[in-house]
Amino acid sequence: MHLTTVILLLLFITALTNLAVTVVRVPLPLLQIAVGAVCDLLGFHVAFDPALFLLLFIPPLLFSDAYRIPKRELTEAGVPVFMLSVGLVIFTTFGVGSFVHWLLPFVPLAAALALAAVLSPTDAVALSGILNGRALPRRFMHVLQGEALLNDASGLVSFNFAVATVAGVHFSLGVASLEFLAVALGGILIGAILGWAFFQLDKRVLSHHAGEASIYVVLVMLLPFAAYLAAEELGLSGILAAVTAGLVLNLLDPFGGSHGATRRHVFSLWRILEFAFNGLIFLLLGLQLPSILGGGIQRAVHAGYSPWALPLLIVFVTGVLILLRFAWVLMTSLLRTGVHRVRRRGQRRIASFGALALASVAGVRGAVTLAGILSLPLFLPDGSQFPARSLLISVAAGVIVLSLLIAVVCVPLLLRRLGQQDEDPFEAELAAARQQMAESAMRELEERVEDGLKRREGTRRNAYEEAGSRVLADYRLRLDGRDDGNDGQEQAREDKRAEMALRLRGVRAERAEMRRLRQHHAINDEAVQILIEELDLAEEALSRVAASLPARREAAE
Repeated sequence: MHLTTVILLLLFITALTNLAVTVVRVPLPLLQIAVGAVCDLLGFHVAFDPALFLLLFIPPLLFSDAYRIPKRELTEAGVPVFMLSVGLVIFTTFGVGSFVHWLLPFVPLAAALALAAVLSPTDAVALSGILNGRALPRRFMHVLQGEALLNDASGLVSFNFAVATVAGVHFSLGVASLEFLAVALGGILIGAILGWAFFQLDKRVLSHHAGEASIYVVLVMLLPFAAYLAAEELGLSGILAAVTAGLVLNLLDPFGGSHGATRRHVFSLWRILEFAFNGLIFLLLGLQLPSILGGGIQRAVHAGYSPWALPLLIVFVTGVLILLRFAWVLMTSLLRTGVHRVRRRGQRRIASFGALALASVAGVRGAVTLAGILSLPLFLPDGSQFPARSLLISVAAGVIVLSLLIAVVCVPLLLRRLGQQDEDPFEAELAAARQQMAESAMRELEERVEDGLKRREGTRRNAYEEAGSRVLADYRLRLDGRDDGNDGQEQAREDKRAEMALRLRGVRAERAEMRRLRQHHAINDEAVQILIEELDLAEEALSRVAASLPARREAAE
């Protein structure tokens, strides 16, 4: 089948699974893996190139996450993110690698370490897919996102070192550590330079160009690929380069371009990319799964083992991964609590068992693990086969699926057990910011109206005064509706809801009339496009305002 046909079919299946998940109520990643496996069993095979997979899917998704992750929360969670993305990767690599080598002595230690290293990266995107709308504590999710951004690089670099050791390259812990730092810091430097250069290009050139939005979207879409390829060409970490480019743009230009049109296009771009790429990743995993697991079971049988040996090994490895993650999170929690008490002489709660368990099972494996393990070479430099290659690939694929299944079952149960956590400050911060912005706008408008009335006379003065009164009345209504207090404030909110409903009804009536005019050829398509964009912007703005209003009191109660 031609490559173009394959891509179109995969995109079509991705769209169908996103539609079907609203009916079957199965977590989307698992549904897509299952659909991919069924397609493979029905004869729809797709050749899988791990290097191409890493290039096409991983850089833009990681760049997107880094581009939009909250800077303040990532900075505040810097210590736990570092401990998870670097410390836990090393802990997992040696812990799981030693266990696999002990359980299967015929697997060389370096090969077992390679398996453990590629299993260490987590996938926050896969976790989001299995939540089915359930909300994790916001800070908890930010830590997981930060971990997933950074542990991909540390895990894959460790994986490459282990593979090089299997291939007979001399390994020294000191040299490997220095090389690790050089690869990581070099990738970070490349990403930072390209991110800064793109920001300067937008600031000095694109923002003054009439077609800035389209040019910006194309260039920002190419940026993660440029960072990844440039770093890989220099022997550095392409993944860290793509992540750093996103973080630098997040820091320098967090809202995407200089104009509103640019921001709308950029956000739409990332939504489309995430929709398509995330679905394709899990479909491709499902398409590889039957052949990978089937081949692993056959080789186990040929080696004299039971057909159940591979499933048991997958269960054992997954269990050790979860236990090691639990132990590491517990140790870091105890350590941070001790340091907090020594430095501040205050009390800091140790994470509860439920929170520790949630952090342990939430570390699901995903796309990077799949691409990394499939990149294992078939042969070593001396011409011999890579030891236990098919077994390692089968175990990694099984662990991905099993970690998703465990998270599907355990995460909702643990969330219910944890119950109501400490109040999330996000909504309070959002409400406070809106109030301060409205108050600032009112002060500015009152001064401007007063000054404008002095410079106008007659009908111009009356028109300006009426306009100012209407705008100020709207801001007063917004402020009155923000504070949850008495019946008067509830009435203000109800007035605002009614106003937004009527305005939305008016916009939709305008849209219906615009369609009627087009059908009767009263306006041409060029005018229709302009009117549609105006109506879309108005409807989106009104819908956002309506969604931001507090719920009715009786509904909340």
